[in-house]
Amino acid sequence: MKSSIARKSLLLLSIFSCPDLSGISMVYNFRIAQITKQPIMQQKSQKNHLFVALLFDQFRKKHSGVYQNYFGGLGSFIYDFKPYYFRTDFAASYIKEKDNGVVTFSGTETDDILFTLGRNFILKQNDVITLSGLFGVPTHKIYRLQHADFGYSQIGTGIQLDGAHAFRCMRSVMYGARYIYFVPRKAFDNFDQKHTFTLGNITDLLLAFSKDWQKKGVELGYTFRTRFGAHSSSPFDDIEKKTDYIRSNFYGVYKYKFSIRNLSNRFLFYGAYGFDHSPKFFGCKYIVTFWASWNLSF
Repeated sequence: MKSSIARKSLLLLSIFSCPDLSGISMVYNFRIAQITKQPIMQQKSQKNHLFVALLFDQFRKKHSGVYQNYFGGLGSFIYDFKPYYFRTDFAASYIKEKDNGVVTFSGTETDDILFTLGRNFILKQNDVITLSGLFGVPTHKIYRLQHADFGYSQIGTGIQLDGAHAFRCMRSVMYGARYIYFVPRKAFDNFDQKHTFTLGNITDLLLAFSKDWQKKGVELGYTFRTRFGAHSSSPFDDIEKKTDYIRSNFYGVYKYKFSIRNLSNRFLFYGAYGFDHSPKFFGCKYIVTFWASWNLSF
């Protein structure tokens, strides 16, 4: 009886000493953006392959005083075999975390590998809808119960539905929705106690407006995310308070596309500001993200 109480006390101490259980994943965050799968050039003989190279920098401040910075890169490869497409995404990041001004963790970690298979449906001349299945594979153990982590580090399966309606004058409205389930996995805390841990599930909604002028373009959008259903095999009182959240994110993108020797290129510059509606103490006070990418179609 006493040993059981002692183990629970150690678990609670470990969890309470961990300032952040949420973590981030760029491969999942980047994938919801509609611009990541739009064709670079509107032409009849579209290329079958698309390569994306991206640098990102994200700053996060929590209400509890925890500050995090994620700086790294992401690479994507897309194979288009109309009306289907296959895509794979991978990222790595350097993490620096401070708790009330004191550095608590710094290090480099890899993100999950995300595979996507989808199909495009052309409903009308100006309407295209894409249905996609997503499958994420972890690349390292779950470190979330010990320190800041990059990637969800769990097998993720989900479905995504997105589309666009084009108007005249190169204007369009884009929208998207998806659901992702994460499979529970073994994790260790700071006291080498093993737990079956899961972040739960994620839902995403996106609404955006896009305007293009020949080689240039802009996109303004809003994303709404909820994460829910987190649990551990050794339950404790506030796991859902620390991991579940409701989040809003506003973003803007500048696009510039051009051709070199019959190769289609595009540069994208992205900025976003987000925050958590809840929880108030463990949630993010603000999330500021910048990234720049180069897309090559060949």
